[in-house]
Amino acid sequence: MKNTTRIFVCALIVVIYSNFNQVWAQSSGHNIIPVPVSYTSGKGSFTISSKTSLQISPSSKELAKIAELLNDRIGQYGIHGLKISTNPRDVAAKNAIWLSVGNFGKEIGDEGYLLEINRKSISIKANTAKGVFYGLQSLLQLMPSVPENSGVSKSKTIKINSCNITDYPRFSYRGMHLDVGRHMFPVEFIKKYIDLMSMYKINSFHWHLTEDQGWRLEIKKYPLLTEVGAWRKSTPIGRNSGDDNIYYGGFYTQDEARDIVNYASSRYVTVIPEIEMPGHAMAALAAYPHLSCTGEPFEVWTKWGVNENIFCAGNEEVFGFLEDVLTEVMDIFPSGYIHIGGDEAPKTNWDICEKCNKRIQDEKLKDSHELQNYFITRIEKFLNKHGRQIIGWDEILEGGLAPGATVMSWRGTEGGIAAAKMGHDVVMTPGSHCYFDHYQADPAGEPFGIGGYNTLKNTYSYEPVPEVLTEKESKHILGSQGNVWTEYMKTSDHVEYMAYPRAIALAEVNWTPKELRNWNDFSKRLTNHFPALDLMNVNYSKSAFNVSYNMIRDSLSGDLVLELSSDIQGADIRYYTMVGEKTSPITKYTKPFKPEQSLTIHAFLDNKGKEPMKITKREIWIHDAFGIKPTLNTLYDHRYAANGAMSLTDGLRGNPNSLRKHWLGYLGNNSDIILDLKSEINIDQISLGFLHNPGNWIFLPTGVEIKFSIDGVNYVDSKGVEPSLITPSEPANIVYTVIGLNTTARYIHIISKNRGLCPKGHPGEGNSAWLFMDEILINGNL
Repeated sequence: MKNTTRIFVCALIVVIYSNFNQVWAQSSGHNIIPVPVSYTSGKGSFTISSKTSLQISPSSKELAKIAELLNDRIGQYGIHGLKISTNPRDVAAKNAIWLSVGNFGKEIGDEGYLLEINRKSISIKANTAKGVFYGLQSLLQLMPSVPENSGVSKSKTIKINSCNITDYPRFSYRGMHLDVGRHMFPVEFIKKYIDLMSMYKINSFHWHLTEDQGWRLEIKKYPLLTEVGAWRKSTPIGRNSGDDNIYYGGFYTQDEARDIVNYASSRYVTVIPEIEMPGHAMAALAAYPHLSCTGEPFEVWTKWGVNENIFCAGNEEVFGFLEDVLTEVMDIFPSGYIHIGGDEAPKTNWDICEKCNKRIQDEKLKDSHELQNYFITRIEKFLNKHGRQIIGWDEILEGGLAPGATVMSWRGTEGGIAAAKMGHDVVMTPGSHCYFDHYQADPAGEPFGIGGYNTLKNTYSYEPVPEVLTEKESKHILGSQGNVWTEYMKTSDHVEYMAYPRAIALAEVNWTPKELRNWNDFSKRLTNHFPALDLMNVNYSKSAFNVSYNMIRDSLSGDLVLELSSDIQGADIRYYTMVGEKTSPITKYTKPFKPEQSLTIHAFLDNKGKEPMKITKREIWIHDAFGIKPTLNTLYDHRYAANGAMSLTDGLRGNPNSLRKHWLGYLGNNSDIILDLKSEINIDQISLGFLHNPGNWIFLPTGVEIKFSIDGVNYVDSKGVEPSLITPSEPANIVYTVIGLNTTARYIHIISKNRGLCPKGHPGEGNSAWLFMDEILINGNL
């Protein structure tokens, strides 16, 4: 990326941690994230003033830089230029802040620290400068807030309560990932991303630099990689909704990459580059098509997903090319690890390629899976020869694992378990807890995303060490990593929204002993970090403070009632409703209640007189079948079961971007339903809710049959006016409404006809089609 201007001020200078009026009082007695191994409060406090000195021991450039960072922070309070002393004769100095590196015990290791605050001094002691740096992060979080309006305090003193902290990390690898292949981001943002990581003691930045959709790193020996491979003709709009036809691209020069590496190093973050192989290589093949199995011309891919064109494992030129590329990569990135991808590499072309089959024969391999092992092992040997180790996604297990490889387990935990049992080191990063491109709340109120569902609480609940591992095997779990894939994140703001605060939750998972982690305490401490993030202009999500809506059956009355809940324990929920233009007073939620009419409810957590962090809105439809459990003559697929049959009459509609909540999904078969209304009523109108999302193989019904009965035995056909189902161009909720029925009945039989198979020309042609249904309204409007 070229011609960028430095606009971001170092987070360690401007970040303002806060002890502001708390929303809920935390039980830990401090606001530190990650929570330290041991914290003991003391008596009294230490006051930093212009007379305080900064003492570093021994004299070193690293400690001097850390002291300057602290000096810059203290300057936010109007205290400028504390004297930095390296004179060993000042060992007894009082009214001083000590930053010391020495031999302070094996317990705290290379990254741990001892922080003591008393009436006379502050001291941070560690075995390394890195440990002092992490101690500084905790000290900064203990400082009171700078006034929000001025940005600089006029008090010219900083009062910090006495305490003793012993702290060190549980895991050595604490990572965050960023995909710049799908969408790329300015150098300034990459540095901000690193600043945020270092604040929370995250030490590894996995930089995903190459993809099918773009090659993002300058390689001097192969200029076409950025002249051709860095640019694509268009980008998908939404999900399976066409392309924008806008030329897109860019890359980082080697000088920019080195600048980022040096910047990260000054914050004790290691940058691990990823160069994808053998798959996700379309950008490289567009530049140098002879490296593929077919040799045909390619364009940088303009779709998401997996492309079958990958590097040819039988072509010797491929290995020469990759070794040249990796040589330049290693010159830029001094990291011990080089990430080589290894994921989602279809063997379609390898299986029919003459060169690949000759390689299989010559190397006495069984099949193309073992050919992948050959490919990865050969690259590993090259990197090992240069003093580096490979790390790759769990597909590198296929065909046997390269001898010294470290595995990133993303497809659940199975790959990590298998690798650890084989004696290989593992970084756990399963999609269930560590994919930050997944929705973090109800998609109805979230930016459009790739799918999935991973709340802040769910991320915090993650345990990186699988229970099935022995104590010896568990030692191979190095830690975990949060992954940010950017198919649907075009802006830096969107990346921040998806990554934070989930990255903060994972930081505590990786650093803090398992037995000290507590969700309720974490969520309370987290709110006290928001002013700091605000001052840094971080577009973090507040979706963890949403109110959730759920219809449940009242055990006494049998009525269907609306339950409001929150992941934040102890927070009061308040709500108001809207019926048409009429708005109700704000009410404190105390127990589930029965909506008496269709309405829109707005709920939020009480923020003690301040503006709510998040207001969550939900529409409720009340109708003559509300709360009546239908009889299902055909069963929905267990993968899309919502709340069972009750989902069809609970007054809640589904969302096109969230398939697992409120939708009943039928694979290949019809939806056949009978409703018993318990008494005869006049029926004038019936509305049915369906989902149209052909990109996910979900289609509208080909037709709907509605029949009525008085006795549940003899049925007559509907004589209402039926609409034609118009297929929209975008995924959408579609309402099928039959009007003018003018029928008296107790029983209603509804058959919605599945088209059976995906149509000709569709990617799923010949496979079973889905039918999704969310609500049946009798005498009500959707």
